[in-house]
Amino acid sequence: MPDAGQPPHAAPASRPAAPRSSAHDSAPSQGAHGGEIYRVARELGVEPEHILDCSSNGFAHARELTRTLVEALPHPFEHYPDSSSTALREELAAHESLAPGGILVGNGSSELIWLILRVLQPRRVTLLGPTFSEYARACEAHAIPWRVLHADPMRALDSPPPDFRAGTEADAEDELVVLCSPGNPCPVTAPDLPALVAALFRSGFRTVLADLTYRDFLWGSPEHDAHHHAALAPACPDARPVGPARPPCPTGGTLLCLHSFTKFFHCTGIRLGYLTGPERLLDLLQSRRPPWMVSPFAEAMGRRFLHALPDYRAHLAALRADRAALLDGLRRSGVFDPHACNAGPSFTTCRLSGKLLRIGVTADMVRRELLHHGMLVRSCDNIPGMPSGYIRMQVRRHDDNERLVRQIAALSTTLPDGMQEAQ
Repeated sequence: MPDAGQPPHAAPASRPAAPRSSAHDSAPSQGAHGGEIYRVARELGVEPEHILDCSSNGFAHARELTRTLVEALPHPFEHYPDSSSTALREELAAHESLAPGGILVGNGSSELIWLILRVLQPRRVTLLGPTFSEYARACEAHAIPWRVLHADPMRALDSPPPDFRAGTEADAEDELVVLCSPGNPCPVTAPDLPALVAALFRSGFRTVLADLTYRDFLWGSPEHDAHHHAALAPACPDARPVGPARPPCPTGGTLLCLHSFTKFFHCTGIRLGYLTGPERLLDLLQSRRPPWMVSPFAEAMGRRFLHALPDYRAHLAALRADRAALLDGLRRSGVFDPHACNAGPSFTTCRLSGKLLRIGVTADMVRRELLHHGMLVRSCDNIPGMPSGYIRMQVRRHDDNERLVRQIAALSTTLPDGMQEAQ
């Protein structure tokens, strides 16, 4: 089990982009995240709509539904936001079968990640497997050591071995463990999430953060109902009482669940997420953040999204069909190892073929080559703990997926030829 103390980095579809140079090393560099369409387009000198963005993981099949909902809502501007997002919090409480005090609404999941780490100040953070890079970035910003337990993407949600212990009793008492199910970029979902959470507590961890950002894509599967705070709570041992000798934040036996509207409701530009957990801890987090973090528009859209949930779920069949076709095309492309191409909730994660890796082709080379054809994908090489050679691609509608597969297949010959010329 590797113990990664630092991340591997220092910190319209029909019209292709027109990059300034044809050399792959002139393309914009990979940033900390996917979806950096504005920066990439600016550096290429093109409009964002001229790039086929497959680097983020939104629910592309629901795009027009979200557009309709957004355009029907006037943007509130006269009053300050409700810092507690009370109306949305009450609806989320009913949705999650929790009391309103067990909900904290935030400006996207990233704000809540940074808030958790800044307030809890754990002695160490363990990422169960490679996951969203904001965890490592936030740890480094707050001088918190971190590690990745499982480096194999397909084992990112494995339970710790029976003899594993989180550390010394003092270390474990103040250690936070993070799991992401369904995973990103690791295309795995915990088959029995309550059992996994229980195993983490048995291993000595006292605070578990379950990132459930992609949960809604599981609708209709046996795993969906287990990916809820109410289903996981029985696995959590009672928190140690808070007394004068302890900080006002119970770090023992604490379960937190992180949620986001971003992916399933295809609303990346509307920053909205929420946290579920013990009311006393959420009150502490609320007291340590600036006011007005969630705009009135975002709160109102969150309520609209919840009301339209059945309409979004109706698009899942099309997503799953297009995902299967995309995955088949990528496996046949000649660029990826067919046995290392796997489907995530709204994306695919694929490792380059052994042939390409042996001659020195990297995931970033493929990303840059595709960008010169107006397509943006996510190289996973700078995701903390992720092995090299993986690329993540969003599942879009059929025509966009076909275009991406055709261009990737063309690289199966041009990339080896280019490497030979370079040698």
